[in-house]
Amino acid sequence: MKTFNLKALVLACTATALVGCGDSETNITEIDPTVVPVVDDHHDEELGKGRLAIADAEQAVVHIFDLEDNSLVDSLTIENPATALHASPENRYAVAIQKETGKVQFIDGGLWQEAHGDHYDQHVDAPELTSFSMQGAKPAHFVSRGEQVALFFDGNDVGENAELNILSDESIKAEKIIAHHDFDTYMHGTAEIRGEYVLSTLRVSDAEGTLPNEVAVFEIHGDHLHQEQVFDTKCPDLHGSFQNENYIAFACDDGILTVQQEGSTFTDSKIAYPADVPESKRIWTIKGSEHSATLLGLTPRGIFVIDPVNQGISLLERPADENSYFPRYTFDAHHEHLLLLDKNGALNAYSAEHNWELEKTIPVLEALADDVRPLIIASKAHELVYIINGKEVTTVDLHEGEVVGHFDLDFAPGKAAWLGIASEEEHVH
Repeated sequence: MKTFNLKALVLACTATALVGCGDSETNITEIDPTVVPVVDDHHDEELGKGRLAIADAEQAVVHIFDLEDNSLVDSLTIENPATALHASPENRYAVAIQKETGKVQFIDGGLWQEAHGDHYDQHVDAPELTSFSMQGAKPAHFVSRGEQVALFFDGNDVGENAELNILSDESIKAEKIIAHHDFDTYMHGTAEIRGEYVLSTLRVSDAEGTLPNEVAVFEIHGDHLHQEQVFDTKCPDLHGSFQNENYIAFACDDGILTVQQEGSTFTDSKIAYPADVPESKRIWTIKGSEHSATLLGLTPRGIFVIDPVNQGISLLERPADENSYFPRYTFDAHHEHLLLLDKNGALNAYSAEHNWELEKTIPVLEALADDVRPLIIASKAHELVYIINGKEVTTVDLHEGEVVGHFDLDFAPGKAAWLGIASEEEHVH
């Protein structure tokens, strides 16, 4: 099995010098961009429903279900139980993160397409555990943007520093890393990829705790990153980030750090928290959509609308009792709606285009206890959402606004991810 021990890579070599490093296992290379052919308007109609990868909560197994008939396709054994399961940027691979042992493994879901002249050829293959894997200290944040993803290894306080790796579906297929960066200390970090730039967290080495307190701009140079700028505005206890077309936002203990990009120029500012953000419940998760200029800050005491243009934060209008329950959430296939599963078991669709107004409420489950946290997984091909509650999977049709199916599991589910060929809008980045 081909495994990359990231600490063993001699990353000080330049892109040219790598050829002479003498290590055939050092496969950090630039991946050619995906060829996007002109496709017809019936692409979405031809797409299948995809597959659902569900990690076993107790065993080192990932189960793959065919969503056409909800049948089990295969159960694949990994090295350790998955603490997180993510879809790769183009939804072909399930990325099984095993945080405690530092292992990351990649499962080919079997559904993919390749450019063939003026159309795509779609493939339906058996799922398989690939030979590509990664090893590092505490793999954590997995930030997918466009056709690439930033995978952060936090490191630890016994000598292993944080690491940042950039991957894509193409690089995973080639069993290669696009670019890598070593930090000079450990931290629970995050990163936002913006074309040739990456905005990533920094932590002063003598700072208390594991959370970062600064943000820097890096430029991608072949297989590695060059640090170009550290922002003057600090971001204490940073956790969570997001970006839209013009702004990148980071959640800090004292507000939201926003960065505006104009070409190669990045300008930072800080939005202070308003009085209705409780001091003990700061924003730790930021989400958003390309259909809105505002972002969303999620907390256990409410959801806040972050306006980077006007530098403001306001509470999203929701029933008062919902602000005591941290909802399960996702976005639909085209990021047009934030989907929140509330404490009453209803799925609520908030319109990104219309200032996050509540557009639709769909009854799905019975009322949920405060400690119950169902999983909500959106299809990237159709207006379907899969809600995993206990050992039952419920299918919701967002267009029809109703439950359209159920199937049962014979194992305790852990994390899950949708795999398949995304609808056409998902291919536009």
